[in-house]
Amino acid sequence: MVTGKNNPKPVNTESCPQPDGFFSDRLNSIIPTSDGSVTLMGPYGETYHSTGGAVDESQHVYIECGLRHYMEQREAAGFLPKVINIFELGLGTGLNALLTYRETLRNNFPDLQINYRAVETNPLEPDIWEKMDYAQTEKEKAFFHQMHLGPWDKPFVPASGFTLIKMKENYLDLTLYDPIHVVYYDAFSPAVQPDLWTYEAIGKLIPVLKENSVLTTYSCKGSFRQALHDVGFSIEKLPGTGKKRHILRAVYGSQNSLITGVSNASMAK
Repeated sequence: MVTGKNNPKPVNTESCPQPDGFFSDRLNSIIPTSDGSVTLMGPYGETYHSTGGAVDESQHVYIECGLRHYMEQREAAGFLPKVINIFELGLGTGLNALLTYRETLRNNFPDLQINYRAVETNPLEPDIWEKMDYAQTEKEKAFFHQMHLGPWDKPFVPASGFTLIKMKENYLDLTLYDPIHVVYYDAFSPAVQPDLWTYEAIGKLIPVLKENSVLTTYSCKGSFRQALHDVGFSIEKLPGTGKKRHILRAVYGSQNSLITGVSNASMAK
């Protein structure tokens, strides 16, 4: 999911709420993006991914700067984990989960077990997600279908080495119990979902984050960066992709400056 820059007429839900059905002619419209992949117009008048390249954005923000960074830093520290717990805020089209599965198929980290939890309040219907042609191989196609067709609110295995729990619940009402190593923070933008970019929202994660957990997101909103800093993250603004100049990576815990090379004090500015 992306920023309001992909919406030519951003919705101000606080000062000027729109009547029901305002975006009904655009909702779930398939939209081509610059890297040849497609995205979807969402319920807030924003696309689920960047029109500058849906796959490129997700690969860069969540796989390369998130999952891969965490694994590489753990390997550099002398401990390459065999189990990774990932939490995604906003399952959406399922692109981030698919790219995570693709990463395991590339054997960059052999024998890695992925435990993937995703929360989503508006699951897509089959006639919509079937149009999201992201899979490159038959294995990926099978995973993508199993991921969407699998049950909600209980674990299932869409592919070997990958356990998924899809939670149909409001994130702010959610209680997490299992530890988390990597967070894909992929809600719609602060312009239309401001309550998901606050200190309180981040606080939902704190009880279950492991030391040196990595959170990545496309948004670099200043108040969100401050909220992350306040709860114990080190923060990096990294080069973006497509239409995004910067993205955000945050590493949690007292030892996080050893991983990022950046201190909380320097990034709080």
